[in-house]
Amino acid sequence: MPTQNRGRPTAQSIPGDILSGAVSICKGLAVTLTNFFRKKATVNYPFADPALNYKPRDGYRGDFALLTDPDSGRPKCTACMSCVRACPDGCIHVEAEGKGKERRPVAFFIDIGLCMFCHLCVEACPFEALTMTPEYEQADGDPRKLIRTLEDLSERGRNYTHVLRVQTAVAEPAEEAEPTP
Repeated sequence: MPTQNRGRPTAQSIPGDILSGAVSICKGLAVTLTNFFRKKATVNYPFADPALNYKPRDGYRGDFALLTDPDSGRPKCTACMSCVRACPDGCIHVEAEGKGKERRPVAFFIDIGLCMFCHLCVEACPFEALTMTPEYEQADGDPRKLIRTLEDLSERGRNYTHVLRVQTAVAEPAEEAEPTP
């Protein structure tokens, strides 16, 4: 069996290499040309209003909100620090005052520039005070505007009555095979 020449190109290998390169270029151009005539799926963002055409799926992990107690009008958060301990990025900072049932946050910051939107803080909250909303436009040129304060979170939380849960895929139960006699 002859071995393939992997060294310097020879006079016999050059035409084959040129032909192989030309075929490869033609295949690439064919893919490009095919996709050129397909229907476009892009949005002319930010020049077109995405709110008119786009709605996130249920369970989308967007911006944060602190839910309020409908009776007292105060945030449900008791500054238990469960969200702070659960956050792998360390992007949540809470300062509290008071003791027992009167304990409330005086400062609550979430830096969404650091956040990876993993939802662990929401799952860790025993009082269901923190939720993630379907609001998806969070980009800003100023990093200081990516820090959500207690006032921002509470204001946003007035629009929600309960924690929005992340939807997960549910596996269909496997059908049991009938026993053979």
